[in-house]
Amino acid sequence: MTSKHDEHEEPDPEAVVPVRQVADEAEATLLVEFLRTEGIEAEAVPVQNPWLAPVLKAHHPFWGHVETLGKDADRARELIEDYLRATPQPDPAEDNS
Repeated sequence: MTSKHDEHEEPDPEAVVPVRQVADEAEATLLVEFLRTEGIEAEAVPVQNPWLAPVLKAHHPFWGHVETLGKDADRARELIEDYLRATPQPDPAEDNS
């Protein structure tokens, strides 16, 4: 006998779901704007309170999430991965600061 909790349930297509953890607000804004240009409504949602940043960093080592509707989540994740693969990342060895 299978209970409802044992069945694989599809997420609600209208529910808001996180699609990517982001290190800071700048990364969140960049990815939200990118997704919007691709026709996906997205929002940046912080999990850290700037007043408590040192304390909260221990519990959340990231700034927040980019979120979309459940119906767009898989496509958003794929687009973000493609975007990040295509975007040159800074080489820490070249940082002269």
